[in-house]
Amino acid sequence: MALDLNVLALNRLKEAAALLLWESGAVKINLEKPFKLASGNFSPIYVNCRQVISNPAMMSLFITATKMILDNNGVEVDAFAGGETAGIPFSAYAAHGLGKSAFYVRKAKKGYGIANLVEGGNAEGKRFVLIEDLITDAGSKLHFIEAIGAAGGTVKSVLVLFDRLQGGEQLLKSHGIDLYSVSDMNAALEVAERENIFPESSLKSVKQYLANPRGWHKDNKLEFIE
Repeated sequence: MALDLNVLALNRLKEAAALLLWESGAVKINLEKPFKLASGNFSPIYVNCRQVISNPAMMSLFITATKMILDNNGVEVDAFAGGETAGIPFSAYAAHGLGKSAFYVRKAKKGYGIANLVEGGNAEGKRFVLIEDLITDAGSKLHFIEAIGAAGGTVKSVLVLFDRLQGGEQLLKSHGIDLYSVSDMNAALEVAERENIFPESSLKSVKQYLANPRGWHKDNKLEFIE
């Protein structure tokens, strides 16, 4: 079987992105004081992709990977839209790098003015890719996708810098949306293990959490919220 150099290149970019996330402090592990998530649950690992928007190397990598992913999968796009707030700079970088229009989507309408949810001009008839920094369960992504649809645009694909691999792809797929990621949790843990960034015992605990969040919460005497 011939070697698929595009897939190989994207795998290398995935590893490089993961390493840059560790290097910038965007990925952190704390077993003693787990991080509280927006859902109310806890996690021994936290990913803050906002840490890298000031890193030229990471953002150049993000643009390159975005172009390769969209080209390799035949995704047709007229405009990128970033979700408020973290998705906005990633969407702007991608749009500038690929010569597309940039929009952003609010979490809620303003209480004054024209109360748009989608900002950036006329979205009517445009094929959007929703750009986000990170995905966990994809709940917020559906809100942004619905807002774009209500403004007259269409979204068939979501692209994120980092996928926590905690159900987001499955939920989007159930709504007919494809998910693409530049890097993900598996790559981050593989890089950390290979480069000895964290002790094996710490990575083992994180893997146990990812495999069974409910059980991990119980073992650590933490409430698990459905």
